[in-house]
Amino acid sequence: MKVKVCMGSNCTLLGAMSLLDQIESLREIIDENEKEYRDEELEIESIKCLGYCKDTDADIAPVVIVDDDVIFNATGQIVMEKIMDKMRI
Repeated sequence: MKVKVCMGSNCTLLGAMSLLDQIESLREIIDENEKEYRDEELEIESIKCLGYCKDTDADIAPVVIVDDDVIFNATGQIVMEKIMDKMRI
């Protein structure tokens, strides 16, 4: 599974660094409990800017992509639930 976190200025100001830290911590939890989760690597990538904010006037930052699912106004809870739902056996 691939998780991309936008690190553009809007996303960073609105919590992208915290989200990145939370996802890293979740990866450790998944690795420690491998019987409960799929044998799939959780790839985490910080992206310079995904450009979604430039395409709209709406407040959508921070932006996270989990596989192909784009999450606007991403919170730790939403992102963690999405990852765990996809990784859980």
